Amino acid sequence: MIARRVFCLALEDFSVLNLQAPVARSLPALLDLDQIDTAERAAAWKGGARAYFPGLSLRDLSLRPSLGSISGASFGAGHLWCILSPTLQVSYDPLGASPDDAPMFSLMLQLSGATLASQDGRAAMMHPGEMCVIDTRLPFELSVDGLLSHFIVLQMPRPAVLSRNPALERHTAQVFAANDSGTRLLRDLLLSTAESTPSLREDQRGAALSALIQLLSMQRFDAESDNSGTGWRVRAALNFIENGLADPQLTATRVADAQGVSRRRLDQIMVAATGLPLSSRIWARRLEQAASDLRDPRYGSKTVTQIAFAAGFEDVAHFTRAFKRRYGVPPREWRKAGLSAESTSAVHCC
Repeated sequence: MIARRVFCLALEDFSVLNLQAPVARSLPALLDLDQIDTAERAAAWKGGARAYFPGLSLRDLSLRPSLGSISGASFGAGHLWCILSPTLQVSYDPLGASPDDAPMFSLMLQLSGATLASQDGRAAMMHPGEMCVIDTRLPFELSVDGLLSHFIVLQMPRPAVLSRNPALERHTAQVFAANDSGTRLLRDLLLSTAESTPSLREDQRGAALSALIQLLSMQRFDAESDNSGTGWRVRAALNFIENGLADPQLTATRVADAQGVSRRRLDQIMVAATGLPLSSRIWARRLEQAASDLRDPRYGSKTVTQIAFAAGFEDVAHFTRAFKRRYGVPPREWRKAGLSAESTSAVHCC
């Protein structure tokens, strides 16, 4: 019943969002100020926030915040958080992050209240139902000026996000177009996923993360809503590559033909937008997909050869040489190192 009501909500209904309680309950509580003595709440919030998100510094936090909670769960190669934040100002410095933490893209969805996100000269004031992305490779700031702000954060591996959506690097701290169907689809999937997380197996969480990353390619920003310029060609080319990645016959010429444009012209557009021509983009995505699959528990029973073929490679020896040039080690060592780190490391919350 709750899920049915969630998906029937229109954007304007988010101002009285009843979804926030089910979402909050669905993730393990890591910090709840309601369970802490009033005099110790400010110190507990600062300590918890810094522990879960290395690189953060807090200021303007009330000496005795009334409410606040942080819930979270590992989510494939990322992490899913539900945060109820008291009034405060947050700054993030990537130099203060742990050297073991890989850069992430964070997808933020506002549930109730409001949050101001600022990065790289842009600022997004998010109200209920609105979303934006933040890049942890760069400094950013968050501001909660109201009594409380409730939001979801999905941390996603940066390379996986940018390989499919390179334009997002220039659109951090920018609100997604509110009335776009792609925004509504992404929001609904993120909400449903957050509620379902406890019942999802590890492989299902990884699959859901991949689906959410893929849906980011559908997002539009207000300035792009008219599809002017060449941005739509870049998105169409990236989607064509993504959908045909496993096909060894996928070529730059096929990508260009699908748009009815010359390969040379589309190469020019792709280089300007992503820094890579079509053939290099296809090659890079295949290597990235293979590298990801080699360390994915869902594909633990597959051989390196099977994974290479699934990523669109026809020659395993050629794949192995290219993989070593890109990642510094052969595919089998890459897989072994990933499994070893997974078995000897504790679950890391950030």
